[in-house]
Amino acid sequence: MAGSVRIFSGNLWYGRADADALVDLIREYEVDVFAAQELGFENAEAISSELPYGRLEPDSAYHGMGIALRRPAKVERIPLHFRDARRAVLDPGDWPGLERTLDLVNVHFQAPHAMRPFPPPLVRWRQVRGLERYFAENPSDTRAIVGDYNATPSWPLYRRMMRRFEDGAVQVARRQGRRVEPTWGPSAESRRLFRIDHALVAGLEVSSFRVLDIPGSDHSGILLDVAPASSR
Repeated sequence: MAGSVRIFSGNLWYGRADADALVDLIREYEVDVFAAQELGFENAEAISSELPYGRLEPDSAYHGMGIALRRPAKVERIPLHFRDARRAVLDPGDWPGLERTLDLVNVHFQAPHAMRPFPPPLVRWRQVRGLERYFAENPSDTRAIVGDYNATPSWPLYRRMMRRFEDGAVQVARRQGRRVEPTWGPSAESRRLFRIDHALVAGLEVSSFRVLDIPGSDHSGILLDVAPASSR
């Protein structure tokens, strides 16, 4: 698709994901944007060697996050309860072929079984409400929200987000006549059991969507090509 941007999103499992494999992935799939959750220090160094723009904020535990970019863009935090989201605004002036601004948000919602902070349902509700307030105050007609939602499509958090957005994986799967793929399993080597990593979009066309292995992580990553939807 002309003017499209290739986005990869992945939870790197407390930084355990293989750093060299991340470099190989970025090169092989010509990734433009890498949205990372549970980003470790070695991960961040590897990713930034290929995608030098954006902002990566690694951590030794599960708070590490960031957005790495092939070209410049404005990157900021979205203040949320317990763990902030990250936002990158890709401007056509810096991204050749992009016809309109693309607003990308990277999220990592609190896991429903987490004990800190407690209770997790309240933490998750506060995070979603904070994101909704931010969207209301900062509207965009071309927005993607990628990341680890810690919620399958049957969970209330996902259904609430779907009030405003469409699921890019479902769009492409229906178009291609195939099933959507799960993204999480209990270990790096295990079969993927649940789909909890999502790319929800508004005002964007998703031309392709793939689930890719991340060596060393209990999550698979999602790779998608997006562009602002054509005006009609």
